[in-house]
Amino acid sequence: MLPKVKQIFIIALTLTGVVFGWIGYGILQLFYPDEYSPYFPLIPLFFYVFGLVFIYLFEYMHKYMPEKSTLVYIISKGAKLVIGLMFLVVYGFFIGIHTKVFILTFLAYYIVYLIFESCFFLRYEMEMKKVNKKK
Repeated sequence: MLPKVKQIFIIALTLTGVVFGWIGYGILQLFYPDEYSPYFPLIPLFFYVFGLVFIYLFEYMHKYMPEKSTLVYIISKGAKLVIGLMFLVVYGFFIGIHTKVFILTFLAYYIVYLIFESCFFLRYEMEMKKVNKKK
């Protein structure tokens, strides 16, 4: 069951990245064209890569320690927060182009992807409970 879930997650993650990448680009070009950073594409890329790492880690943990899936989810959210903050500090310190708008855009993406991943994980856990009840 998990390979199909992983495939669905990767497809949904890709679509979310593309759709919100273009939406973010459009909003920035429409309302803040002078504040657009050429490094803006790093934001959706960051969340896409982190989503891939998350699903492969989740698959690994589900295979070898299925009782730890919730713990893996919580740890991955904490790691995403810490790595995201480090990403923003590095951007602000070394690049520093339109930092305020870049950080606000990053936070908007963070919220979108947090909701996306939480909904996906919740749906997955509910499906697993249904399967376990049938057994």
